[in-house]
Amino acid sequence: MLAYFQAPPKDGLALTCSEGGVFSPLPGVIGSVMAVETLKILSHSGNTLLGQMFIYDGLKGESRKIKINPSKKCPICSI
Repeated sequence: MLAYFQAPPKDGLALTCSEGGVFSPLPGVIGSVMAVETLKILSHSGNTLLGQMFIYDGLKGESRKIKINPSKKCPICSI
C-alpha cells in the first residue's frame, strides 16, 4: 500500500526536530548514503535507490527499502 502525507500533522501531534532533537550521528549517516547514491547516478554504476524509500533505524541498527510510486499530483515526482 502506498501511503503519503497530503497535509502536515495538526499542531501538537508531532514534534519538530528543533523540539524533539536529532541524534547527532544520523544526519552524517544519511548524508553519506545520499552521497553514495549521487555518485552511483552520476557514474551510471550499481543499483540506485530511485523509486524506493530508504528507511534507516539507528536505534535498532537496521535499514530497509520500500518501493514507491511517484504521485502524479507531486510537482517533483511527476518530472
